[in-house]
Amino acid sequence: MSVGVVWFRRDLRLADNPALTEALNRCERILPIYVHCPEEAQPNSPGAASRWWLHHSLTALDQQLRLLGAKLVIRTGSSLSAIKQLLREIQATHIFWNRIYEPKLIERDKKLKKHLQQKGIACISCNGLLLREPWEVHTKDNRPFRIFTPFWRAHRSNNTTSPPLPPPKTLRPVLPETLSLKIDDIKLLPDTPWD
Repeated sequence: MSVGVVWFRRDLRLADNPALTEALNRCERILPIYVHCPEEAQPNSPGAASRWWLHHSLTALDQQLRLLGAKLVIRTGSSLSAIKQLLREIQATHIFWNRIYEPKLIERDKKLKKHLQQKGIACISCNGLLLREPWEVHTKDNRPFRIFTPFWRAHRSNNTTSPPLPPPKTLRPVLPETLSLKIDDIKLLPDTPWD
């Protein structure tokens, strides 16, 4: 039985989520996870308003997952160690995520992918954020555009965007249930109730 992990990051949604759709197409059972590690985004750690938004977004995502028969598993620590531990616990064969395009996080994802592939885990990353990947639209001499209008013309002349993906109707969760922190455990809400 193939078991996959869907690593939710900034894409805290079920509809139009290519990584989730790909996981459902390839794996018999899936485990939705969120790894809270704001240190990896340094120096751009989220502020109080972003943490408030994250708390409520994670809560909404978990509620939606529970309606489909699954739940969001939350872990803390470095992404690599938290994911390695989860993969071992559930004997997963695949991990799926939607790409993030910040240089520091690209490097983290590359290291994680290399390490997991060496362990025999299939790592599938998807475009869940952009109409086109940065490397798909370029000048005739294969360089990035520097002026918007020629970029826009090139994008529109080769527009192959697809309609949004529908949310899943059901999820086949991993059994037995995996240990998880509660959303309140990661302390995203402000101590002083300014919100």
